[in-house]
Amino acid sequence: MSVNIHLALRVDKLESLQQAATVRAALAEVLREHSIDRDVQLRKFREPISVKVTTGRWPLSVRGFGVWSAAFERDVTAAVHGVAPSAAIDLEWGYPDEA
Repeated sequence: MSVNIHLALRVDKLESLQQAATVRAALAEVLREHSIDRDVQLRKFREPISVKVTTGRWPLSVRGFGVWSAAFERDVTAAVHGVAPSAAIDLEWGYPDEA
């Protein structure tokens, strides 16, 4: 069974715009590996220096969400901390069908 979800992911405490670009590239790879790169927005911000991943108007439809979300969160953490060890990651899931 599939679950509709919204994703809000923010990476803060980045040291420079160059580090933000590196984090953005690392997250782009994770999004491609999880086949959601076309369904989310990935943006880098100057003030404050950060990177965000969000779903747009439409939620993601994910089969086996419990297993998938654990793998996704693990991969995000490894990718971000692999290039920015002191970065802060805030990842939240939203469930629009429960609203």
